[in-house]
Amino acid sequence: MSQPDERALRTVAKMSDLEADGPLVVDIDGTAIGIIRLGGKVYAFRNSCPHQGGPVAEGALVGNVECKVTEGGARRESVSTSDINIACPWHGIEYDVRTGLCRGDKRMKLKSYEVVVQQGLVKLRV
Repeated sequence: MSQPDERALRTVAKMSDLEADGPLVVDIDGTAIGIIRLGGKVYAFRNSCPHQGGPVAEGALVGNVECKVTEGGARRESVSTSDINIACPWHGIEYDVRTGLCRGDKRMKLKSYEVVVQQGLVKLRV
């Protein structure tokens, strides 16, 4: 039988505070946490880029660039409208908003937090 998660749920915002497809930064006990709403889902991560500590939640939300190379060597690039990244404003390093994984280096990952939405309130397990 698994143990219940002892970390507390903390209310950090109202859903109405979150712009569609835009980040909100909150402070919990001295730690800046970025909260992003994409469609009906909410994601939260520490506002510190693993690369050099930049304020990643202040970066732009961008579609993931996908490139396909045909047998003849022709390239076809497209920008995804479903796979969304946040690009750190310091060096442009991109992280998948849903997983926190760095698109260019899977060894880097944003510290993420469990998000619970109850009765229009956004709560984080910290």
